[in-house]
Amino acid sequence: MAIIFALKKFHQFLYGRHFILVTDHKPLLALFNPGKATPALAANRLARWALLLSQYDYSIEYRQTKDHGNADALSRLPASSDKVFDGEEDEEDIETVCSIKAIKTLDQQLHSGTNSLAKESAKDPAISLAIRFSREGWPATRPKDLPAEDLLSLQGLQKVASALSSIHSCLLYGNRVVIPKSLRGQVLTILHLGHFGMQRMKQLARTAVYWPGIDQEIADTCHSCTSCAEHQNKPEKPPVHPWMLPEKPWSRIHIDHAINFMGSNWLVLVDAYSKYPCIHPTSSTSTKATTELLEQDFAHFGYPHTIVSDNATSFMSEEFKQWCKERGIIHLTGAPYCPATNGAAERLVQTFKQALKKSTLPPKVALQEFLMMYRRTPLAMGQSPSELLNGRQIRTKIDTLLPSPAHVTQGRQVQPISKVGPVYKVGQPVYALYYGPRQDKDPRWVPAIVTKVFGSRSYNVKVTPKGPTWRRHVGQLRLRHVSPEDTEPGEDFDAPAVVVQLPTNGTQDRTITNEHNKRRNPRLPTSAEYGPDKPRRSSRQRKAKVVCDC
Repeated sequence: MAIIFALKKFHQFLYGRHFILVTDHKPLLALFNPGKATPALAANRLARWALLLSQYDYSIEYRQTKDHGNADALSRLPASSDKVFDGEEDEEDIETVCSIKAIKTLDQQLHSGTNSLAKESAKDPAISLAIRFSREGWPATRPKDLPAEDLLSLQGLQKVASALSSIHSCLLYGNRVVIPKSLRGQVLTILHLGHFGMQRMKQLARTAVYWPGIDQEIADTCHSCTSCAEHQNKPEKPPVHPWMLPEKPWSRIHIDHAINFMGSNWLVLVDAYSKYPCIHPTSSTSTKATTELLEQDFAHFGYPHTIVSDNATSFMSEEFKQWCKERGIIHLTGAPYCPATNGAAERLVQTFKQALKKSTLPPKVALQEFLMMYRRTPLAMGQSPSELLNGRQIRTKIDTLLPSPAHVTQGRQVQPISKVGPVYKVGQPVYALYYGPRQDKDPRWVPAIVTKVFGSRSYNVKVTPKGPTWRRHVGQLRLRHVSPEDTEPGEDFDAPAVVVQLPTNGTQDRTITNEHNKRRNPRLPTSAEYGPDKPRRSSRQRKAKVVCDC
C-alpha cells in the first residue's frame, strides 16, 4: 500500500522515467515484477495494484528491514492520515472486482428477480459458512450440525480456501462464481446449450462458475442427454480379436460371395487352418447353387465341422440351415454390417479380385493360375496351403527349376518388416492412380513423371507422353521401372509447308499454311523411296470396276 501511495503522490515526477522500487517485503518481488504476469488467482486488490503499476517503467529490488530503516521509520511516524487515499482503499473497495457485471448477467439468466444469486447463496448452508469463514478465518474443527451433503460441499470449498473471496454476499473462487446448490441445475442447462460435449462444457465452466464436484456433474449431464447420445460419432475400433486356430485342417471354413465381378458371381471358400482357397464362378447366388458348389469341394476334402459366413440371404435361408444340419455342420454368422467377423473370406475376395484385374488372361484361365500360385506360395510359418491341407507340395512351373522337390518345414514365424514410405524425386518415372470418368474401363495405373515435390507426401506428376498434370499423394503413386523402349528419345522430322490455294469467288486466293511437326512413326520405311511427293502405292493389281447395267 505504501508503494501505491508513493506512486500516486509523486506521479508527475515518476511517469515516463525509469525508477527503482525498494521494498522489505519479499513476496512483492513476484507479484509486482514487471517481467512476470500477475497470478490468475491473486487477490482483487493486488490485481488492481499490478494494473496500476503497469503504466510505469520501473524495476523492483528487495532490501532487508535492518537496511531499510529510513523508510521504516517514516512508516511508523505518519504526519497525518490521508482521507482521500484511505477512502480509495476502504473495506468496501476491497470487494470491488471486475466481474460484478458478469454476476448480474448470470443473475438475470437464472431468475427474473433481482439479487437471486445472493439470496440463494445465503440460503445454502455450505456457501454461507464459506463466506463467513473467508472473512473471519476457517476454524480448526468442522461444524457438526450440517447435513452430510452440505458438509461434503464445505470440505470441498475448504480445500481451495486460499482462493476464495466474497462480493455482495456471493462467494468467488478466483474469478469464478460459486453457484448455490439450488441453481446448479439451471447453470448446467446453460452450459449445455449447443450440445458441444463434455470437454467444451468444462472449458466454458472454468471461465465463469464453480462448485465442488462440478466436473462430475457436467459428465453426468452429458451422459444423460438423449440428443447427444443419439448423434455421437462411432466409437474407436475395438482391438482385433482373432479366431482360435483350429486343431486340424478343414475343420473351419469361411465362405462368401463376390457379386458381379467380371461378368459373373463367385463363391469364395478358404480353410481357416491352412488358408487353402477354393473359388467357383457361378451365375446364381441362390442356396441351391451354393450348396452344389460346396458339395464339389466337400467331395475332395470332406465335411468341415464349422462354416462361417455373413448374413446373406442364401446363407440365412432355412434350406441352407437344414443342409448344414443333415451333414453335422455348425453354421456361424457375425453381426450384420460387420464384415470383420468373416475377415478371412473378405480378405481372399480382395486378393482374388486384384489378381484377376492384373492378369491379361481370360477370367477362367486367370482364376486357375491364381489358385495354383496361391496354394503353392508359402505362408508366414514357412509352409504353403497345399502342404498344410494335403501334406504335400503341389508342383508348379517354378518347381521345374529344382532338381528335386524340397519339403522342409520351417517352424518359425517370419518377423514383419517395418514399412518405409517411398520417396520420389523430380523426373522419376512412376505410375499414378487414375480417377477419371472411365476408371472401371481404362487402366487403373497410368505412367507419369514426377514434376514437382510438395513436402514428403504430395507430388505433381505429368502423364506421359503428352498428358495432363495431376496432384497425387504418395499412396497414389508407384515406382515405374523404365524399359529400353521408354528411354529412346524418338525421331522428329519437319514436314514441308503445305500451301493450299482456295478460290474465293474469283476475287482473290487465300493461302493457308499448315506447319506439321510430329514425331516420326517408327513403322514407316526409312528410305527415300517414299515421301510427301512420292506416296506409297500397293503393288497388288487392282481389279477393274464392274458396272452393272440393269
